[in-house]
Amino acid sequence: MSSAQPAALSAACLHGRRLHVVRDGFLYAGTIDEVTTQRQSVVLYLALTDEDFEIHLPHARLAARAAVLRPGVRNRVVGGMGPVACIDIGATHRHFSRLARAGFSAQAWPAGHFKVALRALRAFGEGSLSHAQADELYTWLAELAIDRTPAVRPTDERVREVMRLLRQDLGLPTAELAAAVGLSESWLVHLFHREVGITLRQYERTLRLQLAAAYLKRGVSLTEVAAMAGFADLAHFSKMWKVHYGFAPQRAFNGDEIFIDPIPSPLCVELRPH
Repeated sequence: MSSAQPAALSAACLHGRRLHVVRDGFLYAGTIDEVTTQRQSVVLYLALTDEDFEIHLPHARLAARAAVLRPGVRNRVVGGMGPVACIDIGATHRHFSRLARAGFSAQAWPAGHFKVALRALRAFGEGSLSHAQADELYTWLAELAIDRTPAVRPTDERVREVMRLLRQDLGLPTAELAAAVGLSESWLVHLFHREVGITLRQYERTLRLQLAAAYLKRGVSLTEVAAMAGFADLAHFSKMWKVHYGFAPQRAFNGDEIFIDPIPSPLCVELRPH
């Protein structure tokens, strides 16, 4: 990975929080608010110092410098830790199914496995990596995670087709999706959950959140974003965004305490006209 240091970006990241949204998830570095999240994605947390962080789970606490959580695990990262990196691997990522079906809910991983990426992660948080370099870093971290994950059988072709259809049209009803792949609605719902690791509607909601993220810093009101991404109302959108990203959408769309890299368009689905 090259090491060019864009001075303007470094200056913009002085507040110490940087969010980089990619097609299949996001990369974040900085302090983490003590809020409860329940992402429908695979989440990798890495300490950027030699200090452990602590993850509070429904029935346990996990202290580590590297940890991975499967989709749907309710958690809260707490304590007076230093900066932490959060790597979100969403349901559209090619490695998602393998990571989501790996057989754990939350697990500490050896911090040494990710030591090779720590320098780049710290540089990312400080603003010393360009947008393209941050893309490369996200891909590298996902590959490092896969290196520690046992292989699983390929996802059922019918499920892959349903995922493709939903990326094209988020409004497709379950009955139409089931008919397109020759399954009953009930069997499709069961098969999708088994093969992907999250429910069909959770997958759809993830796509809607990714679509909403494409409007970050584009001057679109939150009410418009919620409507264009297909949420029932602003309150529902705000709740789902906070559960997924760990902070209120107002802080991302309207605030300046988090530096947000330019968002590519389109992401997982096409931007809708507004």
